[in-house]
Amino acid sequence: MAKANPNTCPHCGSSNSVVSFGFNPQRINNEETLIHDVLFACADCDGQWAAIGYVMIAQRNGGEPSKEAREALVEAVTGAEDLWIEPLDQGRRGHPSTIAPIS
Repeated sequence: MAKANPNTCPHCGSSNSVVSFGFNPQRINNEETLIHDVLFACADCDGQWAAIGYVMIAQRNGGEPSKEAREALVEAVTGAEDLWIEPLDQGRRGHPSTIAPIS
């Protein structure tokens, strides 16, 4: 099975996606937070999906992550569960949903 990319819509294949929500926030400093199990949305088809096991740094002002944030991300990714994509709906174009595990 092809490896899934959490930034690519599982409904239409577009990379025009955005993070809409993250769970289990862990504050790193006043500007940065680690978030886990991220929800994505597609700007092209309105599809939505969850990237379970995905960890990322959320920043207030953008820019390069701090050294502290990068170190926290490496630690979190090392301890994260396997990454898999769970489509939450079919988007406005009605493309079929699939679950694509990443190994």
